[in-house]
Amino acid sequence: MAAEATPNPPTQDAESGGRIPRVGILMGSDSDLPILRQAFEVLNDLGIPFEATVASAHRTPERVARYAASAAERGLEVLIAAAGSAAHLAGVVAAHTLLPVIGVPLQGGAAGGLDALLATAQMPRGVPVATVALDGAANAALLAARILALKDPGLRERLAAYRRRMQARVAEADRRLQAELAQIPAAVTPPGDPAAWQADGVPTAAPPADAAPTAAGIGTVQAAHPAGAAADRLGAPGGVAGSSAAGARGPGRGAAPGAAGATGRQGEAPVASGRAGEAAVATGQEGEAPAATGRAVAP
Repeated sequence: MAAEATPNPPTQDAESGGRIPRVGILMGSDSDLPILRQAFEVLNDLGIPFEATVASAHRTPERVARYAASAAERGLEVLIAAAGSAAHLAGVVAAHTLLPVIGVPLQGGAAGGLDALLATAQMPRGVPVATVALDGAANAALLAARILALKDPGLRERLAAYRRRMQARVAEADRRLQAELAQIPAAVTPPGDPAAWQADGVPTAAPPADAAPTAAGIGTVQAAHPAGAAADRLGAPGGVAGSSAAGARGPGRGAAPGAAGATGRQGEAPVASGRAGEAAVATGQEGEAPAATGRAVAP
């Protein structure tokens, strides 16, 4: 029986720029190659040298063990292992090295990939494998890059640039969508400036066109503004007007301490707030029906 070939040592030819690979990729079969090419593309985009090999945890266990055990001394810093069905490759690799191991479970088989996902993720204590989604080879490469970037400022900058390119693609996709929606009479698009419909960077739903007025300058219930609510409870002299949606406040007219203070234009119906037993502070807009807030308190 012919002796099994050992994994190829890292090459330093002109194509790799004389660099030693930093990421090692193992796949259980060459049929997994179409998925693993996603990892190749990401690592290439980020300028991270890598190597790849076919090694099966079940058919060539000694080869897998030798590859994993020698990985660190050969200069590798992160290992990625992809397998399907009874996917033990990542676990076997992790058992033979102290390098971080990222497992890529692959879809297929009778269970559609669930077996591979569980076999990769459900590792016993002491032998960790960082598991990405089914067929998540691209994310495995990005995770490997983030690990390497902890001590590589240049790679960290390339990762930031990669993210900016990704964001630009999303923005371009939205531009195309909005151009299409502009041709549909019933379509309502969000504001063009994302800052106008985001709170703390989190997109929020834009109000429908026929929603009741709640824009700046239209009064809201006093309790909507913490400072106004506190002044209401204390019966501040002169009264404190309820806040608008923009957070604006204004003084009440002709109110004594503890008495009601009102804002708004002449003839407007007040919107009151306060607790029962306390003087209300009112604000509102012409034509609005009174709306009260508060809870009853003991005298």
